Amino acid sequence: METINWKKKMEEQLRRSGFTLQVENMSNIRLTEIHASSSPLISYPLRVRLYERMGWLMCTVDSPTLDRNEDHPLFERMVTAVFERIVRHLYNGYGFHILTFIGDTGNYITPKDSETGEVVRLVAHLWNDRSYIHLDTFEEYPALYVTPPWAHQAYAIESTDEEWVIYAGRGGRPSTDYRADGVELKSHRLADGELFFPVDRISKDKGTLALAEWLRLERREVEDFMMSFMQTIRKFDPSFGFAWGGTETFFHGVPVEPYAQVLRLESGKRRYRVMNNTANRLFAVSDDPNECLKAVSRTLGTITLPEHRVSALGQLVMGIWQQFETDEETYIQEVAYRDISKFQMEEKIGHALANQQRIRWIDKNHPHQNVIEYAHLRITFPKRPPGLVTVEPAESGHERGAL
Repeated sequence: METINWKKKMEEQLRRSGFTLQVENMSNIRLTEIHASSSPLISYPLRVRLYERMGWLMCTVDSPTLDRNEDHPLFERMVTAVFERIVRHLYNGYGFHILTFIGDTGNYITPKDSETGEVVRLVAHLWNDRSYIHLDTFEEYPALYVTPPWAHQAYAIESTDEEWVIYAGRGGRPSTDYRADGVELKSHRLADGELFFPVDRISKDKGTLALAEWLRLERREVEDFMMSFMQTIRKFDPSFGFAWGGTETFFHGVPVEPYAQVLRLESGKRRYRVMNNTANRLFAVSDDPNECLKAVSRTLGTITLPEHRVSALGQLVMGIWQQFETDEETYIQEVAYRDISKFQMEEKIGHALANQQRIRWIDKNHPHQNVIEYAHLRITFPKRPPGLVTVEPAESGHERGAL
């Protein structure tokens, strides 16, 4: 079929949905831009762009009048309801695998039972742990781009007749131009050849199972390194990166804040890097993950710990309070121990932090104090600092009475 046919069919379906259209065909760049007035189904005027990119039949939808802070959910529901019906009709009736991107919300719509829909479903399920792909992009004409939360660079997937081509994004390239005075200019567009480079090819003869295996392996290799990185760091500070109900603390004990990256290179190799976020200093870089982590251990081993670093109890309680300073005595005025020594308490809490043990809340609704069980200890402390912290074994008479 000629390319124009699927675009004409899209125009026809939009008119049937009650839109009045202004159509501009830009044949020099093979783009059709449609300005659609609001219809009974969508109360926003739309800008719809139809084009082919990286092997996909693309339809991008946005609205020039949308307030991105207030109208997101309503706009999302309206567009999804209309365009899911349209792309399903064009697939079932004419065999068009149209990939629709909602520019104002960053989500994709595909014919669910098509090959395109299966690819998007796999990427969303295996890489994003949810039922859709969300993408914040500065690209004016996006294709199938993915920014997984666990990765350190973007990916793109191209569809050819014989294979899927996986691309990785180039690192360090700004998405927005700024003037010297900090004023943000219009986001710029880069050609595919500049924005991404190919890292692997998967034959379609092997089916989507081969693509699914590649997606799983890519994520597992990145996350395995990140897990090993966390284990290495926690030898120096047990609480690093550990979250208490959404609150993360970083290095109360060691005066550094490292973060790690796993990057794909054009050579086909991976680059493993660990940086010091607070000083923009490189700790280690290597093509081998084990060598990188050994260098991190050597670097951290040379750091002199502060004499008055935050205790394990302080890391726990101050983390719940969302305090990140290192002067623990300002917030914890006194610690009362019952049936346990300070050394035993620090050992238990430090070990639990290193193993990411979850907090068990005993009393979270008291107006003045919190009571938790952690590391087999019952810990009582004020709702807000400063104040007295009480620590006792969880199996004590006090705990039995509370339960």
